[in-house]
Amino acid sequence: MDTNHLLIFSDLLYSLYTSNDAEGINHDLLSYLRMLIPSPYASLLTADPDAPRFTFNGVYCDPADFTAAEQKYIDNYEDDEIQWMLHSKVSTVLRESDLLKNESRLHSAIYEKCYRPYHIYDTLQMSIVYERKFLGVITLFRTREDPPFSEDDMTLLKSLDKHLNYIYGRLLLKAPDALLPNSASAALTTERTDALIEKAGLTRREAEIVRLVMKAIPNAKIREQLHITDNTLQKHMQNIYRKFHISSRLELFRIMSGTDGIETGL
Repeated sequence: MDTNHLLIFSDLLYSLYTSNDAEGINHDLLSYLRMLIPSPYASLLTADPDAPRFTFNGVYCDPADFTAAEQKYIDNYEDDEIQWMLHSKVSTVLRESDLLKNESRLHSAIYEKCYRPYHIYDTLQMSIVYERKFLGVITLFRTREDPPFSEDDMTLLKSLDKHLNYIYGRLLLKAPDALLPNSASAALTTERTDALIEKAGLTRREAEIVRLVMKAIPNAKIREQLHITDNTLQKHMQNIYRKFHISSRLELFRIMSGTDGIETGL
């Protein structure tokens, strides 16, 4: 991940955790995702987890003129060969071309009704699930003119799943603040962060920096809050990377959020 993408990733997390407005989060999420994983179209379809019969209750698209396609999908989703994803009890990331052959995908009834006018060729999707309740699905779309979605694209989207499941669980289920504290550090599990900091042998200052980084606070704000220079911050970051045997901030996010498989010994 290059520096530009790392900054986009950081800005996306900061936006998610500092907004309590669903409309604003939906807009920022799709906009940032299209920059992070370049795609001509992106959508978020939300569902009512308490409805007696499965039903979508919201559609958000970037750009907005793609809404017509997704509205048609909502009207015809039962024709989708991978609609099982909509009933999953765990968050799932998938690339449609891995599951369906081109002939099946590009000649299906739902493709003809919804996506052919936009020349869609493949999709990358992630279901949003909180406490085994399906809350929605995020989809990125590419055309024949775009490169195929890569394994790195899938990994990047997967790295966001715990954040998005938490955020939308708080917003859509309106869970009590006592159960869902509104802070990035809580979402990433303070106990895990503390355990990993101790295990890696970080200094007090390095531990402070890790906790600020996990809140997606920009470097400029970190320097200001800790009264240190950019050179000093970079030296601390290099020491942190060395102690965790990593080389980027994204890897640090993965370790702290538990998406890398590292055990803390808790």
